Amino acid sequence: MTGIVICHKSLAFDLIETASTILGHKEDLHGFSNEKITTEEAVTQIKSLIKTIGDPENVVFMVDLQGGNCWTIAKILTRSHSGYFVLSGVNLPMIFSFLTKKNQLSALDLIHTIEKDAHRGILLEP
Repeated sequence: MTGIVICHKSLAFDLIETASTILGHKEDLHGFSNEKITTEEAVTQIKSLIKTIGDPENVVFMVDLQGGNCWTIAKILTRSHSGYFVLSGVNLPMIFSFLTKKNQLSALDLIHTIEKDAHRGILLEP
């Protein structure tokens, strides 16, 4: 499975770089910013990116905000392919989960695990 993080401004690249610094790798994970491009341009550019990646049949889009422009871009892309999935609310635990478990689980098991791990990373501390 391949992961594509789609966020506003430089957030996608910052999250990936941070994860890479901590884990030491970032294989099969790509960042994309929607800054200064239209939704249509973003969809076209991401389709081109997908053609060059290792597993173009199974892609998880991790976006920053459900209902936002990045989410819309990902949802447009998932319409054309049953092996594409969207997870919103991207955070470091979500990315860590993807990077450490992508080669161990099926696509469906992986996306559900990533979602659970992302939720586990959000805690209210007393």
